[in-house]
Amino acid sequence: KNIEEVSASNIFLVKGNTIVTPATNGTILEGITRKSVIELAIHLGYKVEERKVPVEELKEAAEVFCTGTATGVASVGSITFNNTRTEYKVKDGLVTQQLRSILVGIQTGSIQDPKDWVLQID
Repeated sequence: KNIEEVSASNIFLVKGNTIVTPATNGTILEGITRKSVIELAIHLGYKVEERKVPVEELKEAAEVFCTGTATGVASVGSITFNNTRTEYKVKDGLVTQQLRSILVGIQTGSIQDPKDWVLQID
């Protein structure tokens, strides 16, 4: 069994310097926040894998986060599957915090936009 999304949001797993997210194969929403986070992660030097993600792989992740227009970038505290609960150290979600901080900074104009996404209108 594979995981595709969580609570109508895109899901990401952090495993070392690699960020894994389900590939968009027709059932996964190709969200703008998802796309932005992938581009930022690559820009920051992370390896990003877009592929099928077995549910069992959730146990191997150091942190898990989800993205969406309303959600932004949000840490996942735990996931329960088949009566087995996997908890993540939300406060230690350094990759999640880094990506959230940069994305919000770009959106609010408080940091330089490294991807030229923002258009200043006078």
